[in-house]
Amino acid sequence: MAIAKAGQKAYSLWGEEATLTKDFLSKDFPTWEGGEVSINHENNHDWVKATLYNPTYDKETDLVICSFSGLPDWVQSLIYSEDYQGLSQECIPVKFAKNSSDVIRGFGTGVTIVTSPYTPAANQETGVGIRPDLASILQSKYPTEDFVMSEKTGGGSSAISTEAYESIALEKVELRSQIQTLESEKKTLETELASWKTKYSELESGEAQRIEIAISEDRAKRDAEFKAKAELDSAKAELKTVMSEEAAGKYLATNPTIEQIKSIAAIMKVSASKGVGSSAESTEPPENYGSMKQEWDARLGRV
Repeated sequence: MAIAKAGQKAYSLWGEEATLTKDFLSKDFPTWEGGEVSINHENNHDWVKATLYNPTYDKETDLVICSFSGLPDWVQSLIYSEDYQGLSQECIPVKFAKNSSDVIRGFGTGVTIVTSPYTPAANQETGVGIRPDLASILQSKYPTEDFVMSEKTGGGSSAISTEAYESIALEKVELRSQIQTLESEKKTLETELASWKTKYSELESGEAQRIEIAISEDRAKRDAEFKAKAELDSAKAELKTVMSEEAAGKYLATNPTIEQIKSIAAIMKVSASKGVGSSAESTEPPENYGSMKQEWDARLGRV
């Protein structure tokens, strides 16, 4: 099935938009070889246990097409169910066009099966995620022998007319011819792929290192953002222990930094411990908050 199309949009976990260019897909499509199959971009490969193989790039449709290996029966049934919405590629951008979000180099890591209520960035109308025809799959799994004409028990007319038989026989000959053509094309593509892999492995030695660095930086960026969010949530929670919900809400609406939130929380704690303000139970900022904050900022070296 097709997993990506040149020109489609792609999105990071944080909603950042990028465009998968023809330059990227036509050159780096082999990197999807061995990619993991998941469902709805969740980390469920341990029980889906399927991978991608034999990725190709169709120049006429600008589609990256992959075969699937090891799909459990229940996952195949899911693909043919009403919940199935399509496929969504997964990749790591390595290089963007100058001053744009167009990905011109990247590394394919897998594909996810999208189900309701989610929708993929590239829908089936673009050619991505179209289900294979069940009839053709059954035919490939359970090929039939040549038709044998017989007559009904006790004589009489043939079970199938001569015209119908000749039509079916001709269709089978045409199908065999198409299969031979496809097999020949497959061998050609396999030869081209082997040649491409050889050329790819012979690229400058620094390419693999740059990809590794890009992956490492991407992971570091994610870790930093998760850490920052956790620190911000902790600072907000600390602020709400010394300030009323309404006052805290008004203050947070000004989009203060984490340090500013920590600072005012610390000031409020000091104020409460010294009895500064209207009462020890007050959760509103003290009247002399401005001078106290200047003093606190000076202690923190922010003046």
